[in-house]
Amino acid sequence: MGVSARNDDLAVRVARLDIMAAHVRPRDLATEVDAIRAVAEAAGVLPVVAVARALESALARGERGVIVSGWISMLGEAAGCGRSDAAASNAFLAAGALRYN
Repeated sequence: MGVSARNDDLAVRVARLDIMAAHVRPRDLATEVDAIRAVAEAAGVLPVVAVARALESALARGERGVIVSGWISMLGEAAGCGRSDAAASNAFLAAGALRYN
């Protein structure tokens, strides 16, 4: 699977997660986030891995609503950023920490 196809797959999964967020229990969201993280990890897409972990942590803390939606949005941005390096991961986490923590 090429970089573009991999990112497209992640983007589709994140879009599906965004739709699910309004209708499913947090543990079901966490299961889907874990699946997204696993795909991203296998593909080496570090920004998606980092944001997925942050989203998993937010769900584990009992966060709901705007915070979860924000992390899901950021997850989509990470999937579409086209970068796979640690610096991009850190930038996404820093932005998320400012916005959602």
